Amino acid sequence: MTDTDVLVCPLRPVERFRDLNPSEVADLFQMAQRVGNVVEKHFQGTSLTFSIQDGPESGQTVKHVHVHILPRKIGDFSRNDSIYDELQKHDKVGEDSPAMWRSEDEMAAEAAELRAYFQ
Repeated sequence: MTDTDVLVCPLRPVERFRDLNPSEVADLFQMAQRVGNVVEKHFQGTSLTFSIQDGPESGQTVKHVHVHILPRKIGDFSRNDSIYDELQKHDKVGEDSPAMWRSEDEMAAEAAELRAYFQ
């Protein structure tokens, strides 16, 4: 996949997008926009892909609503829509196993770097 995949989640955990009330939808997308601006800048992207996998047939493997924010660059995929194939593999056994994940320390360091943009 791309260099990183940042998730934005609503404060109230719900399984499906339809379970959010209108105010929560607005908050979720306002925060996705804000975080997206930081992600694109920090990871030197030139574009962003925002994705919500809503329900198991869409590839949702974690049963709570979240927006994937992925920084994009020219040539990061030979076929632009291949990013959706990669999202389908996300968190699936054999495709994306814990052994392939970054360590807690690596993720904490990255979170500290990103936090500086919001001060």
